[in-house]
Amino acid sequence: MSQFNWTYLAPSGKKHHVGLFHGDSTGHVMIYCNSKVVLVDFKVRETKSYSIFIEEELCEIGIERQKDRFVYGFDINKEVDTPLNRVRKATDKKHLKQGIGFLAVLGALVFIAVMVLGRFGNDSGKPNLAALLAASGKETNAKVFLSDPDKATYNFVANGKVYSKKTAYELGIDIILENGMPLEDGDEFLVKYSMQKPEYHKIQFNRPTVNQIEIYKNRATEKYQELHPNESIEYCNCLTDVAYELDGINGYAKFYLQAKSYAENRRYNENSFHRLVRSVPFQKEVEERCWEMK
Repeated sequence: MSQFNWTYLAPSGKKHHVGLFHGDSTGHVMIYCNSKVVLVDFKVRETKSYSIFIEEELCEIGIERQKDRFVYGFDINKEVDTPLNRVRKATDKKHLKQGIGFLAVLGALVFIAVMVLGRFGNDSGKPNLAALLAASGKETNAKVFLSDPDKATYNFVANGKVYSKKTAYELGIDIILENGMPLEDGDEFLVKYSMQKPEYHKIQFNRPTVNQIEIYKNRATEKYQELHPNESIEYCNCLTDVAYELDGINGYAKFYLQAKSYAENRRYNENSFHRLVRSVPFQKEVEERCWEMK
């Protein structure tokens, strides 16, 4: 059975926990919100989507069939005609008028900065990268590959062309990113590139894609279940959800590297893991949300 969980922070500031179960053999689907079942469907074996209201927000949960597997997603529909979206569009229109003048001035200042910094940026005559990206930067997804014999590389597509570059990370050693998670083949991060000159770009390892964050969650959950085989997958998923809500991707890293000693990894190890899971906020959330799944 496939299970996915999302946490939605409503405009009111309240957190809502949304989950989905999808049976492998039966195809039956159950969607719940805050432990209350809100939708049930049967024999779902093709791409399908569902809409539910959380407070005044229309939320969409998608099930997409990709060959022999399913991919699941959670999105907020800000385009459909709802009372909240009408208010949102009216506010955006007002802010747009107020911001046009400000953006025009800001654009002029950035252009001047690019010209000045590009001229004096470095001895090679290349434009200053930070200034260039600030002036005309655009973001897209980049995928990391570890197939190069020496360095980790990444690829991304811009203007219909593939761009590739080696990273500073050398292969043959454990690569731990700033967020604490190891770098693995196929990982995805945002890359910022110049719309005029995509060859000028910078990958942002501190900004994994939405899909990569889900991959981190699965790795952390699988590692915890591997080390605690008597725990249910629902309970393990609940624990990593709590870890992410309290500590972001660092929470996933503490779960994933919980078997490491301090000598092996000074930042994320068995000590940091125990500090997290024994903390009062963590224990409180687990008691309220996860205990019955144990």
